[in-house]
Amino acid sequence: MLRAPTQGGPDERSGDAMQTRLSTQSHADLIRSVIAGHRAGLPIDEVIRRSWSRCLTTYALDPYQSKRPNSVEHADLLARRQRIGAVLPIARIEMESLGKLLLHSQYSIMLTDRDGVILSYVGDPAFAATARRCGFREGVVWSEQELGTNGMGTCLTTQRPIVIHRAEHFLAQNIQLTCSAAPIFDMRGQLLAALDISGASANAQTHTLALVDMAAQNVENRALLSACRDYYVLRFHRCAEFVSTPGEGVVAFDEAGTIKGANRSALELLRFRDHEALCGQRVDRVFETPLATLLQLAARHRFRPEPLQSPLGRRSWFAMVQAPVESQRRALPSAGTAGSAAGSARTAESDPLQCLHSTDPVMQQSVEVLRRVIDRDISVLLLGETGTGKGYCARAIHAASRRAEKPFLSVNCGAIPEPLIESELFGHKPGAFTGAARDGSVGRILQANGGTLFLDEIGDMPLPLQARLLNVIEDREVLPLGGTKAIAVDVRIISATQHDPVELIAKGQFRDDLYYRLNGITVRMPPVRQRADIPDLIRKLVRMEAGTENAVDIDEALLERLARYSWPGNVRQLRNVVRTMLALRSSDRLTLADFNDSWLTGATRAEEPTMESGSPAAADVENVLGSAECDALRRTLEAFHWNISAAASRLHLSRRTLYRKMHRHGLARAVPTGLAIVGREREATHDEGGARAPPKGPADAGQ
Repeated sequence: MLRAPTQGGPDERSGDAMQTRLSTQSHADLIRSVIAGHRAGLPIDEVIRRSWSRCLTTYALDPYQSKRPNSVEHADLLARRQRIGAVLPIARIEMESLGKLLLHSQYSIMLTDRDGVILSYVGDPAFAATARRCGFREGVVWSEQELGTNGMGTCLTTQRPIVIHRAEHFLAQNIQLTCSAAPIFDMRGQLLAALDISGASANAQTHTLALVDMAAQNVENRALLSACRDYYVLRFHRCAEFVSTPGEGVVAFDEAGTIKGANRSALELLRFRDHEALCGQRVDRVFETPLATLLQLAARHRFRPEPLQSPLGRRSWFAMVQAPVESQRRALPSAGTAGSAAGSARTAESDPLQCLHSTDPVMQQSVEVLRRVIDRDISVLLLGETGTGKGYCARAIHAASRRAEKPFLSVNCGAIPEPLIESELFGHKPGAFTGAARDGSVGRILQANGGTLFLDEIGDMPLPLQARLLNVIEDREVLPLGGTKAIAVDVRIISATQHDPVELIAKGQFRDDLYYRLNGITVRMPPVRQRADIPDLIRKLVRMEAGTENAVDIDEALLERLARYSWPGNVRQLRNVVRTMLALRSSDRLTLADFNDSWLTGATRAEEPTMESGSPAAADVENVLGSAECDALRRTLEAFHWNISAAASRLHLSRRTLYRKMHRHGLARAVPTGLAIVGREREATHDEGGARAPPKGPADAGQ
């Protein structure tokens, strides 16, 4: 790593000595003097001197030139973002995390491509005015050739982490800035991008350089894992506990055992000078382990590092091997009538992630990231406001993975009473505690064995259980309450929260080590008000809720009215309004006549039953959702004379779900005997298709 150009200490790096000299000699004269070798006593690093020399002789820049930054066209910017692929959304996650750490520090955090074009920007609002004046915005070119010695441009030129502090900038217009930047490489060692933190600090923050370099390596590692779909991936370290952490080595190799790529940690651990020296080598020779042994590790689908064979007297490597993602994971049946029918059904579901397809750029990037890691041993963390579709996304991930035929279990960590969460997740033996089931309980984790466990509202999980969950993820074993023997388990964890995990960690409400385990890939589900595809989203929901047998169109005027609304309840609220309109429609075309503004404002007529909110603070949102759904339920039930099966079929709901919603809304029908239908404690055990439905918790509502 290239340190800050002057390393004498805080006083020398404070810029005071440099600014004193600048008061008697111009910045331009100082640069020329240093390049000519006449100012040898100044604490100027050789890397800075060479950069200054390039600026004068190669780029013909003038230190006193007032240079307005150049920008690329919007279409060019979009093309560059597309070119960098999965690196952009992965880097955005790291940038937002850095933004939380540097809150109120007056910094800008930027990602550039290899040409120095800023692709993404995160900034402290207090620094926004200065950032605009300096040219810190998306599309601006910050290459060394354009703006002289600077953090982003010089990092890209030298391909090394660097700090450019104040007067070390070439252009005098930038000497109020301190910039720390680190490069990002692909698995072959080719330069992809640079990550930069720039601000107006009077001191050169060496810890900022460490932060940005660590973040850049995290981006690099995650991008490598997502890019190696067609190769075996060996993740290794000398210490087992460091595998699957940012310090692990990662090597990608093909079926013949030829190494195709690696991360920087792999180079350091294996003591290779660069990617060129390692790539092309045989993996069995590098690790002194037979190729057959490595392929067997991949075939066993183990999720814990195992020691590799090593020559006598040498320390062992601990490693996990992941097999390539099969390009044709689900081949269509080719024989038999039943097989053909199944094949036709499978064709429609051949890409389950297609249900998340969107023209919104954020959603497009998210789907692309998920597509790359769908069958990797990488945890997925879904972030977003309530109602944005995190549960829907989790089910799509499961359906698209090779675990699709295995169980999918959902647990809402915020809806289960705290004393019951532990037994709900980990299970319990008979008599483990007062009130325990006579036969014991398997627990959701073991129920999901071989499949996927979706932990919704993970931020609400009590701290003691977070430690137990971390042990399950690391050891792949579950110890039920009251048990003495751990049970091996193979389960993929998908978690979700509407809270900011970094803020929860800062408040001591969430374990940072668990966050790093769950945060393999973070996908942000944007709120509806920020999506660029609202009309398409509405049309999609209409098609889904109406069903394939009932084609329903939507009038443009109604579409425009719905698209203008902010949708505080997000997709869940929008879906409820769509369901209401479909239930009450008089034709196969939805118009403004089928819509009622009260469904958005939460206002209801006095005689209509409404949902009571359990929290005064949530009253507005609950009213918005409740008024639309309650109205649809009541009218449909009345239209079918309270025939539950017919009403459930009309609303495209299971009988069980309809009973639950009736109970929630307090919908009752007075009967001559004085009895009322308020829902039932006994729930239906079959869904609409006749198959036994698994129990659903509060997380299933509105997903």
